[in-house]
Amino acid sequence: MVLLPDFLQALELVLPGEMKMRQSPLVANAELRHSAIHLLLSMLPLPLHFFNLPIKSLSSNEKSSLTFQSLRIRLVNLLINALQVETESLNIHMLLGGLLFYIQDSAASEEVEQITQPLLNDNASVESVSSVLSSDSTHALFLRATYLICHRLISSWMTDLNVSLAALEVLSGLARIHLPQADSLEGKRAVKWICDYIVFQCSRPPPAHSKDLHSTIVAAYHCVTTWLVEHPDLLNDKDTVHTVLEVVELGISGSKSQPKRSDTPKFKGDKELKPASMRVKDAAEAVLACMLDYVGYFPPPCGSQNLSSLLDEKSLLQQCKNLDDDQLTREEVVKHFRYFALDNSVILALLEQHLGNEQDPQPTLTALIRGPFGRHAWCVQLRHLPHHKSGSKHYAINPGRPIPMNDVGTVHNIKQRYFPEAVDKIPLCHGDKSIPSLENISQVGAGEFDKFLKLIENQINFETSVKKQVESQHREYPNPETECKSPSLCQEFQTSRLFLSHLGFLNPDALKKEIDNTPSRTADTVFILYVKSGQSSVDNFLQNVTQRNIHPHFSEFLRSLGWPVDVKKHAGWTGHISTAWKILPTDDLDPISEEDTVSIYNGKNKVLYWSDVSSELAFVVPSPVSLKSPKIVRKDTKIHEFGDEIILRNNKDIRDVDRRTMPSGSFSEAPMPRAMSLNLDAGDDLSQGRSSGRKFGRQHSCAIVCEMKVVVVWLENLDDQINFPLADVLPLMSTGLEPPNFISRTSEKDLFVIFVHPLHSGLYQIKLQGPAGKMSLALPLVDGMVVSRRTLGILVRQTALNMLRRKRLDADSCQPPHVRRKLRIQDVINRYHKKLSEPEFISYLFYPSSGH
Repeated sequence: MVLLPDFLQALELVLPGEMKMRQSPLVANAELRHSAIHLLLSMLPLPLHFFNLPIKSLSSNEKSSLTFQSLRIRLVNLLINALQVETESLNIHMLLGGLLFYIQDSAASEEVEQITQPLLNDNASVESVSSVLSSDSTHALFLRATYLICHRLISSWMTDLNVSLAALEVLSGLARIHLPQADSLEGKRAVKWICDYIVFQCSRPPPAHSKDLHSTIVAAYHCVTTWLVEHPDLLNDKDTVHTVLEVVELGISGSKSQPKRSDTPKFKGDKELKPASMRVKDAAEAVLACMLDYVGYFPPPCGSQNLSSLLDEKSLLQQCKNLDDDQLTREEVVKHFRYFALDNSVILALLEQHLGNEQDPQPTLTALIRGPFGRHAWCVQLRHLPHHKSGSKHYAINPGRPIPMNDVGTVHNIKQRYFPEAVDKIPLCHGDKSIPSLENISQVGAGEFDKFLKLIENQINFETSVKKQVESQHREYPNPETECKSPSLCQEFQTSRLFLSHLGFLNPDALKKEIDNTPSRTADTVFILYVKSGQSSVDNFLQNVTQRNIHPHFSEFLRSLGWPVDVKKHAGWTGHISTAWKILPTDDLDPISEEDTVSIYNGKNKVLYWSDVSSELAFVVPSPVSLKSPKIVRKDTKIHEFGDEIILRNNKDIRDVDRRTMPSGSFSEAPMPRAMSLNLDAGDDLSQGRSSGRKFGRQHSCAIVCEMKVVVVWLENLDDQINFPLADVLPLMSTGLEPPNFISRTSEKDLFVIFVHPLHSGLYQIKLQGPAGKMSLALPLVDGMVVSRRTLGILVRQTALNMLRRKRLDADSCQPPHVRRKLRIQDVINRYHKKLSEPEFISYLFYPSSGH
């Protein structure tokens, strides 16, 4: 520590710009700067860690007034100036990691100071405001870093894949830092610059378009999503919304509707869809869905563990009929629902029953929507009055009509006669009776006479009815002879038909209307091991977490990674497919042992969980229990890759499903999965037992490419890194998503390991080990960096998450979760759908479902 000022002075001669000292021809300039940056990264946490501790002078006679805090401004300026002039990719990568760490550490330090210090009075408020804009404040450094990174990203870094990804990762990390003095204008500028970067990259000539270019565009879209979710007030600005929607349109269609403000907008139907690539299109759709669904509404009321609804067909019917879980089978449940396919990507299940609400029996429809972005349950009612007015009963009353006029005159109904009225008064004589009637002449032919009389009578009635129809057609409306009465109340409704009609789906021109839903998320597992000094056996690693004589800061580090959740009550990702995305009934819960060691996070009862809008992370601490009882997916447990158990198997009204084509075990009574966010294919258990031998959906190729193991190792002795047995650790890292023989084919070179070594000073040294490649680096942690205690957990989590995202960007066949979910839904639709003509479809809506 005594040599710190001298080291800093030497770095100021090497890093800011042109070399201010003579350089040996045997040492390359890039290597010299690389070593200097390594040294700078190890010095960054010192001012905020030791603060006002004085630095001893080499001369014993002199009393030095130099403190660690006084070197803070020099270190910040040196870091910023070095980043401005650096041209070598690896050096830029290291400087960006150091910059994000320092801002994160400074923000955490200021937050602690605000909590510990007493509240400032009114006299000190002016001074505090001025200190916000000081050059060494976190707010000022945040502004400088954001401007510098965005400017260099657009000007000189856009052609370098690793540097571009690193810059976008830093911008995403800056978006997660919430400063009390932050202004919305800063976020608007950052989003505008990132959108300009996307526009420039998309507008490059076709020869420049490559996989690497599209990877940077996808990463930029994800960065925009992070800024919008972390700063929802950005959508209150009209210009920001316009800018983001323009780049979303550019990613989806390949062009803008209005390139310039003076141009006439081109309508969507007139544009030719030519996106840069399907990956870019999928990323833009994810941004749009996130804007519409979760900006300003994350986390949802049920918690961040789940973005989709926890309700399914069985639970909805239980609410409707007040039945127990054992009283309903899946075959009976499906008979109460009607299923429709929309746009070949959405499955709509409709239930036409009241959900146990007998006090307010309104025409009710419950819709269960399964789409590319999750599962959602909606309940709609046909109401003629709002809820606050529905308490009083209103009946139709006679509105009244005009009083009839009495002075319309006399109406004379005169019946025309062929003879005068006096003829009927003349008595008959014998001559009148000389012609007898047909009945008196003879009984022969009486039947013929009756037929003839009936024909005459029918003809008279027919002519009379025709006369009345003609008169009614020529009568003025309304008919003055008809009494005005209110129609009788309708007691039965076909709510499915009303619902589809109100949404416009019964209109043939609106059948292809798009529906935006909540995006699904990726799910990954990070394994954490504790290695004591001199240990090299996996058994010893597992035993360490069951003991109390471990480093006191290890438990604190674990809690900073995520929050603890109960595996059997958790509806999100738990680290293993056998327990993920479902909630077990209370009777099936095993008693949890009250352990006070970190081994409780072994994945059997508890894990550490973290999630955001697009990702889920589970942190598992393997213990001896993990080695003795490995998790195996049961044969009777159904794993559905689009997050829902779609019960279409016995819906005979709209589909004719052959039971022989269904997978074996489809009708088992296993617990229903809860809102699975599709990330990877669900292992072999999905395809076992199929009679046809055809796998449900796509193959495991994407799972093999996207699956990457991340391990965090706490080392008491840094030298143990050399002999760390990576090959022996691989069997502990099973998530249930691996295809057969995946562990045996996985090399230790495919693991990404983060070594954490606690120093005696209270700081932590980081060592990284991972697969070699152009995308093997991820920020904010850098190999050899020294970080502080308050930022260790955040930096480790962000590095693991960014590494996994880079792995997916590098995989051509790894689609985003909502795209893969859409493919599974299309597979279900193609296998079980029944096409109907428009008349047949509308006629079908008038028939009740089989469950009624």
